[in-house]
Amino acid sequence: MTNQLLKALCLPAVTCAVFTAIPAHAAVFTATYTGTVFSATVDNVTAGDTAVITYQLDNGGTSLFNQTWNASNIVTVTFNFGNGAHVTTFNPNGGDGLDGTTGSFVTNASGQLTAVPFVWSDLSNVNVVSTNSTQTPNAWLVDGFNGVYYTNNFGKRVDLTNVSGNIVAANWTIQPAQTQTTPEPGTLLGLLAVGSLGLLARKRQ
Repeated sequence: MTNQLLKALCLPAVTCAVFTAIPAHAAVFTATYTGTVFSATVDNVTAGDTAVITYQLDNGGTSLFNQTWNASNIVTVTFNFGNGAHVTTFNPNGGDGLDGTTGSFVTNASGQLTAVPFVWSDLSNVNVVSTNSTQTPNAWLVDGFNGVYYTNNFGKRVDLTNVSGNIVAANWTIQPAQTQTTPEPGTLLGLLAVGSLGLLARKRQ
């Protein structure tokens, strides 16, 4: 058997072995609801502003197909009013969790949402990751009723139009979160190993 043939057989096999050894990692998915502000007393938000509620979810899976994400799978939840005029991000599972946890995000075999939470809410001891508000965010609710977001010890709030739509699956979208562009250490090691094998094969020619 010639050296050329050996290299043709061995290098792909080693390459496969290297990349097979790199573990698959769970993916973060984003579920998004877009509505319109009906009324607001929080800072920098007025009636008619766009309202976007976004959950980042991680259930340990890597696919959109036949998945369920429950309240314990929340990475963050963000309320964005007026295209960035007032934005607050919470991490309830980095704090004491939610007060209301009825329902889940569920997808079918095609990756389409078939169910969304009926009540996910955090009414006390909220864990604020970031905010550009001059007020103090203290509660949020996504349950088909007004309001959805509160500051200053429930003294200020945001209500949405057609708010009952936020518990209807057809009004939400779910997709993978933006993936990292920098290879992880395991991937880098795999690439270095393959590159080294290729260089070694050339030197032996």
